[in-house]
Amino acid sequence: MKKSLTIILIIGILTMGLFSFFKKEKKIESNTNSAILGMVLLEEPKSFDLNGTVNELRTRWKLKVNDNDTGDLGAVLAIGEYNVAIANIPAAIPEGEVEKTAEYNYLWENGVEETSKHKGHIVLSIMNAGKNAVKENLLYSKIASAVMNNSKSLGIYIGGRTLVLKKDFYQENVEMMTEEDLPLYNWIYFGLKKENGKQSVYTYGLADFGKKEMEIVESESSIEELNEMMFNLAHYVIAYNVTLKDGETIGISAEQKLKISESKGKFLDGSTLKIEY
Repeated sequence: MKKSLTIILIIGILTMGLFSFFKKEKKIESNTNSAILGMVLLEEPKSFDLNGTVNELRTRWKLKVNDNDTGDLGAVLAIGEYNVAIANIPAAIPEGEVEKTAEYNYLWENGVEETSKHKGHIVLSIMNAGKNAVKENLLYSKIASAVMNNSKSLGIYIGGRTLVLKKDFYQENVEMMTEEDLPLYNWIYFGLKKENGKQSVYTYGLADFGKKEMEIVESESSIEELNEMMFNLAHYVIAYNVTLKDGETIGISAEQKLKISESKGKFLDGSTLKIEY
């Protein structure tokens, strides 16, 4: 009976708009989500080793994993206070959704071509997240890493954050991550724009941490400088649970004071925090 409930639950996740993702009409409400959801892209649909994944979570990450609720199509793992749904789907994600999103992901060279080779995917979700965003995203990174290590996978797709990341890149960030050094490139999309001889950068994913999205608009600084600056600002906001407000200043040194203003988003719907840089 328990196994049947597991499969029903996973199928329920799939039928509740799993693949819906609006790439241009980006939501930016500052609310943590009740679930963290992504899909590991499989080169071979039947390559996933659930037992190997659970063993890695126990041995490498020292996590207490209850894997009693498993079935042929997937599992619901209890890891501490969290329920983690894993569903192995022997089919590509439909309508070219991943490939379209890969067009925007500059961190994966040839991402469109390579993601088009996926023949299956593993749905991976922390279903009852929403208590501690940093803790939960660290946990998710560990689980996703273990799943990719125990399958013939290409990378991971997190549509709700516009992320399509190559396996090697994702794993390198996981290798270096600590509670002080967060793997933000695995969590947040940093959009880069060049217009009229000037450069801009924006975040997409801070809302999942209960924070306002940020934009630096039409700066004279280089794209590389903007990307580094926004990464450092986003890391500070998430790691130290800082809430920035209109009219304040921020900087990555004691001397630096960048003005903050809140207004209608340039690259995102709704209001965002503009950092003057």
